[in-house]
Amino acid sequence: MPILAADLVRQVQSAIQPLYSAQEVDAIAYLMVEMSTGASRLDCLMGKEVEEVPHWEESLARLTQHEPFQYVLGKAWFRDQLFGLNPHTLIPRPETEELVDNALEKIPQQKTDYKVLDVGTGSGCVAISIALEAPHAQVSAWEISQEAQQQAQLNAQSLGAQVQIDLQDVFQWSTRNDAEIWDMIVSNPPYVMFQEAEHMEKHVKDYEPGLALFVPDSNPLIFYEVLECMACKHLRKDGWILLEINQALGKETKALFENKNWKQVELKQDFHGKDRFVIAQKDI
Repeated sequence: MPILAADLVRQVQSAIQPLYSAQEVDAIAYLMVEMSTGASRLDCLMGKEVEEVPHWEESLARLTQHEPFQYVLGKAWFRDQLFGLNPHTLIPRPETEELVDNALEKIPQQKTDYKVLDVGTGSGCVAISIALEAPHAQVSAWEISQEAQQQAQLNAQSLGAQVQIDLQDVFQWSTRNDAEIWDMIVSNPPYVMFQEAEHMEKHVKDYEPGLALFVPDSNPLIFYEVLECMACKHLRKDGWILLEINQALGKETKALFENKNWKQVELKQDFHGKDRFVIAQKDI
């Protein structure tokens, strides 16, 4: 039977009130209802009725356990597209949308043989967004988790993106065809040190995949080292590598590329003003 969308909002707010700030509670509640029923915030305020949502009580119970609403729903917005998620994929974040912006700025218009590789694609949000917004580019992606790779393939299919998504461990890149060359490599690799976990929010550290988050405290740049090494061999001269980084290690990540004689190495801030990206052009 029909129910007021505003009542669903209030139910979500009541369930998560102790877990988040007041601003986050409101944002999550309205998003949860909109993504479940299609009712916008305005619809809720105007008294719109919606059909009952299957398994709603179960969803509320999961929210009370700090589970992110994106996992409860199995989907999240990224660059105005709805991406399917599973427990093996990170929740896409606004900062990563900026990684796509940075990549699109470098991709030549109408160059149909321009090849882009996304390493550690997860849900496929970066690779698929680039493919949708620069359809003339040839986009491929690597992912180590089979469950994440399968989700990325489903997302590419549902969103109509032409992306080749391979099951590939970046640490085994040397086993691939030596002739593979890309014009651009992008990546949002794991970069959170285990020592940082105690300061992370419960809904992140308890639910998002550790495989996609954490790196050893003793070698926090391990993924950037292998990506730099791989790019030296498989990126064309004057090609670009664009990386999302740990804000606490911006200077160190930039120095990794500067010390290997890359040119135009840039440490770039996100919209919060935090060190978030390293962008470098190959000069060898």
